[in-house]
Amino acid sequence: MKKFFITLIVLVVLGTGAYYALPYMETFFEPEEPLSTTTLPIVDDESVVEDTEPQELILKETTITLNDGSDVTFELAEPFDIAVAAEGLGKVRFMAMSSDKRLFVPDMVNYNLAHTGKLHVLEDFNEETLEFETINTYLSGLRGPNSVAFYTDKKGQEWLYLALTKNLIRYPYEQGDLEPSDEGEIVAEFPNKQSPGEESVVWHITRTIFFHNDRVYVSVGSGCNSCEQLAGDMRAMIYSMKPDGSDERVEGDGLRNTVGIGMAEGELYATANGVDHLGQNAPEEMFYKIERGENYGWPYCYAQNGKMVPDTSQDWDTPLSCDEVPSPLTTFAPHTAPLGLKYFEKAHKTLEGTFLVALHGAFKQEDNAPPEIIRVTKDGEKGVFMTGFELKDGSRTARPVDFLQVDENSFFFTDDHAGRIYYVYAQ
Repeated sequence: MKKFFITLIVLVVLGTGAYYALPYMETFFEPEEPLSTTTLPIVDDESVVEDTEPQELILKETTITLNDGSDVTFELAEPFDIAVAAEGLGKVRFMAMSSDKRLFVPDMVNYNLAHTGKLHVLEDFNEETLEFETINTYLSGLRGPNSVAFYTDKKGQEWLYLALTKNLIRYPYEQGDLEPSDEGEIVAEFPNKQSPGEESVVWHITRTIFFHNDRVYVSVGSGCNSCEQLAGDMRAMIYSMKPDGSDERVEGDGLRNTVGIGMAEGELYATANGVDHLGQNAPEEMFYKIERGENYGWPYCYAQNGKMVPDTSQDWDTPLSCDEVPSPLTTFAPHTAPLGLKYFEKAHKTLEGTFLVALHGAFKQEDNAPPEIIRVTKDGEKGVFMTGFELKDGSRTARPVDFLQVDENSFFFTDDHAGRIYYVYAQ
């Protein structure tokens, strides 16, 4: 009997405790969905997008002193600063870094195709002075050198590829070389004169190259300002080929002059320069995401207000419907001459997942299109990353051409106006 009363008392106590504990137990065992937002913050889709957007561009004045003792002032996005990494390089164009971390850059000299072009090699970058301590001439006597790239084949041989006006040449490369160890090999031939019957002085002499997935991509400009190219003429287009020059494949056609080309997350992008005969206010310059097999409209169409419209300034033999032509991802002001582009990955939050585009500025300064560096997002949003290359009197201190990312916080860019390479770095 005593044992019965003890058991009864224990059951009463436990039951009473369970009764009063039940509300608290429900708090612990309720499903996750009804949880209050006061106890667990919920991140909505809009917040995620905001976290992935690039940092707002805020420009600040930055003054640097050149080797001749003069000062130059730019406006540059925070928190970046700038230094002159090398001077006296001539008309420096599109760069590449070798496997032994030496910087190669061609000097085109001028647009007259003189046989005096060079390929410079820069090394021993001083982390304190932010300058290259050693500069040598790797090649000389070149005609129209614009772009250089490196490629290592399946046998482990590294090659230096150099794009000249007339052809694409490759040289076997050995680390530390101050000149090629062997004769160059012609990989591809390019059109080497103006289009037949043209009287304009305009024909595009630069060829830009880069490698992706064991193919070399090349952009070749048109042979005129505005004309119908001959059938089969491999210009006014971007095409790719195997490293030995075989298996040519057109990536995009109807592109008057795509000086800047590059990849972003496996997709091809390009800058494009519009025609010169439509006045100061037309056409807009273009930035494209290139889809293989598409025709982008030149010479029949041009960009205005972000759309492609017909050029009715002349009669065409084989006109193209501009309604069927892809629109640019974004456009720039007329005659600003977009050249190099670079997509930044594993970069400072100001640049991560965006492009920088070098606006070279109008050839005729009365067109009021000064040089600038523009940031472009993958959905086409634009912002000024750097400006101040043109002074109030119309004179210019620099004209940007190409970019090369060094690490997540820094990059180089070339200036073919004053023959400098600038180093831009986050403080």
